[in-house]
Formats: sequence, C-alpha cells, structure tokens
Amino acid sequence: MAASAVFYWGSVAEVPGGRRRSLAEPDLSTPIDSNTLEATSQQYRPKTPSLYHVEVCPDSQSLEEGGFSQDWFSDVMQLVMKDLNKYGVCVVDDFLGAERAEHILQEVGALHSRGVFHDGQVVSRHVQDQARGMIRGDKITWVTGSEPYCGGIGQLVSVVDSVVAKANKHPNAGKLADYNITWRTRAMVACYPGRDAHYVKHVDNPNGDGRCITAIYYINKDWTPQDGGVLRIYPEGCSDKVAEIEPRFDRMLFFWSDRRNPHEVLPAKITSRYAITVWYLDQKEREDYLARVSGASTNT
Repeated sequence: MAASAVFYWGSVAEVPGGRRRSLAEPDLSTPIDSNTLEATSQQYRPKTPSLYHVEVCPDSQSLEEGGFSQDWFSDVMQLVMKDLNKYGVCVVDDFLGAERAEHILQEVGALHSRGVFHDGQVVSRHVQDQARGMIRGDKITWVTGSEPYCGGIGQLVSVVDSVVAKANKHPNAGKLADYNITWRTRAMVACYPGRDAHYVKHVDNPNGDGRCITAIYYINKDWTPQDGGVLRIYPEGCSDKVAEIEPRFDRMLFFWSDRRNPHEVLPAKITSRYAITVWYLDQKEREDYLARVSGASTNT
C-alpha cells in the first residue's frame, strides 16, 4: 500500500554554502532533446531523448488488470495534489510494492551490465567537459520501457503517467491546474557509481523549456545514511529550510521542475545508487520555448 513519506527538513545553517549559488549561472540541467542540448562539437552529439504523449489508464478495469486498485490510485493522486500544493514536493513510499520494485531493479541492473550507460550531460556548452565528474558524476541511459526486458520500467512510467495526467485535470488540482500536461520525456535511468559521485545544485527547468513536474523513482535496497546520495531540495519560500530526500527502495518523488526547487544530489558512497526520472511538460510553455529556439536560429 503506497503511503505518504515524511521527508526530513534540515536547516540551511547546516548546509555548507547554504543558498549562495546564483541561479544566473550556466544551465546545469539535463538536456531533454536536441533543442536544449548545446553539444561540445559537431562530432559529438548524444542521442536525442524524444518526447512522448502522456498516456492515461482509461478506466478502473485497466488499473485492476495491472494490479492496482482504484482506491490505491485515488490515494496516490490525492497525496500528490496535496503535497505539491503545500510543499512543492511529494514523497510516496511503497509506491509499486516490493515485488514490482525488485523486478525493476533487476532490469536496471541488466542495463548497467550491458554497458549502455554514458556520462550525464548538461545543457550549457562551455561547462560540458566539466560535467564529467565535477558537475555531475552519474552515468545515464534513456529508455521508453518498450525495449526488451524493460517491461517493469514501462509499467512504472504508465502508472506515473496516469497519476500525473489525472491529477492535472482533477477539480482539486490547485496549482497543478495551471498546466496542460501533455508531454513527457523518456525515462532517464541514472547510476551514481560511488566514489563521491554527485550532481551540483541546479534547476531542472531554469529557462522555461516546458518541464513542470520532475518524477523520480528510487530502487536502492537496504539503503542507509552512510550510503550517501541524498537528494537535497531548496524549496522556494523556505529560506531557512532544505528538504532531504533519502533514495530508499520503492520510493517515488514528485516536485516542481522550475526555479521553485533548486536541488542537488549529495556524494554517493555505494557503487550503484539508482534512480529513474521522467519529466512532464506543459504544452503551452513547450510550444513557446520551441518558438523562441526557432526564432533564435533564424536570426543567427
């Protein structure tokens, strides 16, 4: 049974550097397509992770067939709406259940073993080379969930699609109703390989590229604080607090993708700290962004 998690609120006074990092600095976010990626050279262009329409389980029967009750779905949707509106962050534990989470962990481990992961990238070209370890130390790969032996990841994405899409259209959506969420990215599977691999403080969508919700699923069994890799969020409006999200097994996290939630991944000590991230996009902001990019290209 999925349950709302109480995440740890820390004090900014306890954080080295506090909130000093300026948001006017280079864009250190993950590129989601060729329009946000500034490649380091004409010879090197990472594979473009395409965008997909958000799909919704059409009825309760479809949910039941997937092993999810209508009550479970309704409870999770209510948690997401309530906590995003109140905190800008929502953590749901026991999201899929241990059996499904274990299956996804095995799929991710198999992807890792096949050597399909590559260095994580950032948008800003002039800091790209530094990204290999200094800015972000994770290894990533993009999947749709329809690839061979990725069915568990596919089911995860389908469930999150339904939660986000239905919450977006719910009468009590609150701030979620400000968006028309029609697009999402592929699932970015990330591994922090220990040795203090981290991702410095950044914003997922600092420049209005359409991303409005960041959804992250964790599959780290028997995680302890000594393993590191905590996600630290600096929520807007909480000048004296930070949110500490531990990357625990079968934990689902939702938060606003824009400047309301600067965040960082603290140094990971264990050899395989795994996370699966999907970004959800607002249609109008995305269209406006593409128009700006197209106009800038025409004028150069």
